[in-house]
Amino acid sequence: MQRIFNLLIIPLTVALIPTMTSAQQENGCFMLDAAGNPINLGHLCNNNNSPTQTIKTPRHSASNSREPKVFSVPIKRREGGTPVIDVKFNNKYIFEMLFDTGATLTIITTPMAQTLKVKPQRRLPFQTPSNKRVFFEIGTVSSVNTGGIVSEDLDIAIAPTMNIGLLGQNFYNRYDITIKYGVIEFRRR
Repeated sequence: MQRIFNLLIIPLTVALIPTMTSAQQENGCFMLDAAGNPINLGHLCNNNNSPTQTIKTPRHSASNSREPKVFSVPIKRREGGTPVIDVKFNNKYIFEMLFDTGATLTIITTPMAQTLKVKPQRRLPFQTPSNKRVFFEIGTVSSVNTGGIVSEDLDIAIAPTMNIGLLGQNFYNRYDITIKYGVIEFRRR
């Protein structure tokens, strides 16, 4: 006896719905649900030592009186795919820095801290992407500027083992970011 099977093939349609993402604008340990409402994750973050509880919000300003809607910063090169840009500190010193969308806090190297005469004020624990807990000294710089965006009194971490700094979300968290081939665009929200 021979059996014959008929296969019914139904095409599968997948709809990709674009969503808007942005850098965290508020301090604390939380995530946003699909409607944009915060969900407290304090029980996961060990709030006693959470860096976001002790990092102050910097003052932001534009370098001219009529702030444009879009600021552009040229990408000098890429390291491992991550853009490298020029960043000016304290209206005097220009350093190359990685534009790190995953870094919550701006991080500078020990030589940068020495040049800028940053005085560490405290030490805070940070969780690295490899799930390792490390402690960084925290200080403040007078100003950080790139592409006309200026943050004053910006808290920074000092990383003794890094050879290039990271420009983190505490600098650009008021802007929507577009990383293009040769430029990073910052759009005011």
